[in-house]
Amino acid sequence: MKFKEFLFQEDTREFFQGYWGKEYLHIANIPSALTINAPSNLLAKILELPRLKYPQVRVLSEGGALSPLLYTKSSEHGLDETIDPKKVARLACKPNTIKVENLASLLPEFALWDSLLATLFSSRITLNGYFSFGPSNGIPIHFDPHHIFAVQLYGQKEWFLGKEQSQLYPHKAVTILNDTAEVSSRRLILNENEILYLPPGRTHSVKTEKHSIHIAIGVHTPRCFHSISDLVDRTVTRHPELRADQPFSITEVGLTFSELRKSDIKIICDLLLASVNDD
Repeated sequence: MKFKEFLFQEDTREFFQGYWGKEYLHIANIPSALTINAPSNLLAKILELPRLKYPQVRVLSEGGALSPLLYTKSSEHGLDETIDPKKVARLACKPNTIKVENLASLLPEFALWDSLLATLFSSRITLNGYFSFGPSNGIPIHFDPHHIFAVQLYGQKEWFLGKEQSQLYPHKAVTILNDTAEVSSRRLILNENEILYLPPGRTHSVKTEKHSIHIAIGVHTPRCFHSISDLVDRTVTRHPELRADQPFSITEVGLTFSELRKSDIKIICDLLLASVNDD
């Protein structure tokens, strides 16, 4: 699959210059490589699979989550993470939403999605399915730290988007507690066979009036701090001084740890640079 097919009529260069990491985009058509046969039966197909466990499958309700005791094989004798398909099927009704994570590990068609998209974006891909039965509200207003392509496989979903990025390329997900008009100022309807691109940090929430199935494609691009963190992990294994406690003083009251000095940080940076050269 190439970008020309994935982005439909959007110019690839214009998308990455004008939208990627900056602005949302409503894409009119799902590429043929990402279509699913009989999407309305997808949840039933998943629930037929053996060894489903919590939290890969969760039941959400009006912005919260139901206790897994209600849909796992737990009993008064103990907790059990194994999903009970019949219980999940009974809970698959309004106002609940069934969330299934890591679809690529469950069905070959999503394993193909994962392979195609990981190659296209040179990044780690996550595929999470949301099965809503409306009317229902999704997770409270929040933003994610990664790029998202929401693929509407079945039905219709209403999206509420913030005006702009909450942060420039945020490094963690954040839920917004104050549900103000400024946070969710833009309303967009995503219809069947359409895609919504959301950059990292764009606040959003969703609402479903009727049956809806959408797949959230998460594109987890390599970040500079990830590379630095990996470098630190590799360097720490070679230099025991980096694994030592920070300097501290002792009193009868307890320990007091000192902040690293600039000279300490310089030594650490020199070790990291030396590790780069060694690699």
